[in-house]
Amino acid sequence: MDVVLAGYNIDADIIKELKKRSGWKDDNLTPETLSAAYARISRDPSNIGEIRKKSRKETDKARRSNETIIFGLGHASVAEHAVFNFDITGISRLAVEEVQKYRLASFTEKSQRYIKLDGDCVIPDEIAGTHLEPDFKELINFQNSVYFKLYDVLKGHFFEKFSDKIQTKSGKTMVEGWAKEDARYVVSLATHSQFGMTVNARTLEHMLRRFRASKIGEVRELAQKIYDAVHPLSPSIIKYTDPSIYDTHRDILVSNTIEKLRGKVAIDSWDQVPVKLVKTTKKADTVLCAAILYNYNGGDMESCLGSASRLTKKMKEELIKSTLKNRECWDRVERAFEMVEFEYELVVSASNYAQLKRHRISTQIVQDYDVFLNYTVPPSVVETGMTPVFSEVMKRSGEFYDTIKKVYPSSKNYALTNAHRRRVLLKLNARELYHFVSLRDDEHAQWDIRETASEMKKLAGKSAPLTTMMLSGKSDFVSCRNKIFN
Repeated sequence: MDVVLAGYNIDADIIKELKKRSGWKDDNLTPETLSAAYARISRDPSNIGEIRKKSRKETDKARRSNETIIFGLGHASVAEHAVFNFDITGISRLAVEEVQKYRLASFTEKSQRYIKLDGDCVIPDEIAGTHLEPDFKELINFQNSVYFKLYDVLKGHFFEKFSDKIQTKSGKTMVEGWAKEDARYVVSLATHSQFGMTVNARTLEHMLRRFRASKIGEVRELAQKIYDAVHPLSPSIIKYTDPSIYDTHRDILVSNTIEKLRGKVAIDSWDQVPVKLVKTTKKADTVLCAAILYNYNGGDMESCLGSASRLTKKMKEELIKSTLKNRECWDRVERAFEMVEFEYELVVSASNYAQLKRHRISTQIVQDYDVFLNYTVPPSVVETGMTPVFSEVMKRSGEFYDTIKKVYPSSKNYALTNAHRRRVLLKLNARELYHFVSLRDDEHAQWDIRETASEMKKLAGKSAPLTTMMLSGKSDFVSCRNKIFN
């Protein structure tokens, strides 16, 4: 057996420096040669190293090969061998939400929990230069002024409340971070952010098509800037980036159809319960036991379900425990847990959603922000008597939201804050739920999403007590395991 490290991503500035030092003239410093070489593996008996070497020497031929195989024959997975890294700065938190919902990409973002904000923001093109720009800037300045005021008050509050924790540098940093994360609830979704993104060419091309069809001008601008950066480097694999008719017309068609059916699809309830378990796999514990039997004992699924149904509750518990014993908090439960699903409806703040959206393997159907869902007030704001000034920010933000909505509806959310809410329909299997709860019901998790995760865990436990017996945050894992296994 031979294993050869065929390539890895390095900083683009290093590549430029190496080209400059060596006087490199060949046009083959592109991930296209790797994708073309790997595409030939299925039909070329040569050693892979030789295939890659040939691809590097014949860049034009490699590009033609990519186009033929990826776009002509439809083997789009070949483009996944080409990977790009991006620094994305000066983008709003609102636009970040549009970018980071794609599953097959990696993102690491500037955190408003750990970094003190400095007040910079995006002025959307639809508002810039109009009569609304001065009012928009005034609102942002007001939100930011309250942010700084809140930060100072909350920092003093937390330092006094947790004086024992601030005796060490790490403890002081942690407590100071609590003030930052609660103060940010009054900050606009227009606030600047930055993040690093790693993505393969196939996913990137799909993203660019969707970005170009976005209602948000900032996202469309991002699409063009990304395209300008990668197309000269990889023209054969980043090729079709114009939005399809499906992308551009879908929202309009669905909205018009719903309007036509308005009398038949009346909304009867505006329930604002933060966490509801809408649906779960019927007889979830039995289904999990059947999946375990299927994996280890053979037979078809129907017979495994029959066998699992005949097990007593104690027998089912024993079987499920056998898959969990000796597990540590970093160990993923086995895939049999994916056969059990939970569907929740959540009402979450923008701050909460900023963390929820990172769980991209789950299915998330996200509604737009809605001022009628009110807003989330951090407990520390109430404790310090800062609720009136907090509420004033929400009032003024909501009023300007209504003003923008009438004129530039696609830009209305820029006026809203991290405290404003939206509905999310969230479906995830038990395996992913274990991962979610491990991170988000941990003592280090931010309080808002921890409340959500804790309630999700509680509801899942009532529906599938054996399947979820070891659900816990990392900080509670050992005590949970000891309780189950004595």
